[in-house]
Amino acid sequence: MKYKTLIKFLFVFLIFSACEVKWDMEISFEEDLSGSYSIAVLIDQEAQMYAVETGQSSIGGLDAILSNLPDGFGSSVYQEGNYLGILIRNDFEDTDELLLQFEQLKSEENTALLLLPIQEIRFDKSERDFGITGKFAEIFVTDEENLEGFKRIFDGQLSIIVPGNITDPQISEIVDNTIIFENDGLSVKTFKLVTRTKPIFTPELIAALLAIFGLIIYFVRQSVKKK
Repeated sequence: MKYKTLIKFLFVFLIFSACEVKWDMEISFEEDLSGSYSIAVLIDQEAQMYAVETGQSSIGGLDAILSNLPDGFGSSVYQEGNYLGILIRNDFEDTDELLLQFEQLKSEENTALLLLPIQEIRFDKSERDFGITGKFAEIFVTDEENLEGFKRIFDGQLSIIVPGNITDPQISEIVDNTIIFENDGLSVKTFKLVTRTKPIFTPELIAALLAIFGLIIYFVRQSVKKK
């Protein structure tokens, strides 16, 4: 099944029904910025019934994604409540390998659907900070008259788990160092996350400052004694 056919199956008929597609992506980083990620694409019961009625499996055109995944990716049929679909996952050694794997997925017309909601994503590492910026894609182009119909057919969520202290976005309560970005596919939206991976006052710096402070006290006392 070609990419355009997949898009047609997953979205066009959903506009005129109560069906819904869920897209959940989670990226988890370790302190050395290695990590793992997963992408789930799920369809609700109405879409499952439609798929069966049109002679496809219960997960419809999503079969084509599983059969065209590059080597090294784990995959399975996945169920979450009344939603059924696919889950793919992989590990990476660093952000360069992560981006390379994304390019692998985008290079095949079926697996490209997995990253359809992400227009762009980039990673920036400085001496103390690690930043993630990107844009969600505009999947649906519609007018105000049909806007409500589109709002209920796609539910997207990007969860990012990072080490360190998250400085952007500024949220009062952050659970498990995880930031969740929501996406409805109706417009281009930016997302940004910055975490302080190396504190300003490291143990080495504190030790050096204490040593300097000790020397200052020593020389001050010596100066007082001479007077």
